Amino acid sequence: MISYRFPEEKEIILHYAKLLKDSTTENIINKGEVSNSDEAAHLAKFFWLMVDQSVEDIEQGKDAVGHFDLKGWNESILETISAYLENNGYGAEWDAHI
Repeated sequence: MISYRFPEEKEIILHYAKLLKDSTTENIINKGEVSNSDEAAHLAKFFWLMVDQSVEDIEQGKDAVGHFDLKGWNESILETISAYLENNGYGAEWDAHI
């Protein structure tokens, strides 16, 4: 299971998954785990798309479910997702998208 240090991480990921119309990421986050290499690669790729969108949101003064410190949250989410993928045998999928 994906272990979040803060519940806000999950909220922010789901916010961006919905904003980016990414039902695959929504499903992964809601079930709490990736099931295979393809899902791991998808989650890794999504993270960077989320970061790109959050940078735009920061520049426009937008929040993500009430949170404005998106740079800080991105760092927490980076640690959570990278640790989860590395610890569950999907390090190569993560590394492919860095």
